Amino acid sequence: MGLGSLDAWRREFFSAFDSPGVEAPLELAQHLVHGAVAFARGLGFEPYEEFAAAAVYLGEPAGPVPIEFGRDGVPFYVAGPYDDARFVVRTLDAAVGEGNYHYVLPMG
Repeated sequence: MGLGSLDAWRREFFSAFDSPGVEAPLELAQHLVHGAVAFARGLGFEPYEEFAAAAVYLGEPAGPVPIEFGRDGVPFYVAGPYDDARFVVRTLDAAVGEGNYHYVLPMG
């Protein structure tokens, strides 16, 4: 994605919010993204194949990730509109045991 396309995407994405996005330091983005991937991998989830190619541009964090993932010390899953929620719940059951995580699933 070129810079012009990125700027247009950013404007479109943040148009749903009352205020524009807040810039974050590169180090925070590295910790957030790589920490989330490591947390998910520990639960049995892998990022999309395209992640490896994009991660090169983000770079690696300089030290341990200081961000705590999950909620109240356990994984927390909010189902998206295109998720296979049954797969995710089964994977969480296998990784941490039934009832050892929180989740929000769509009704219906």
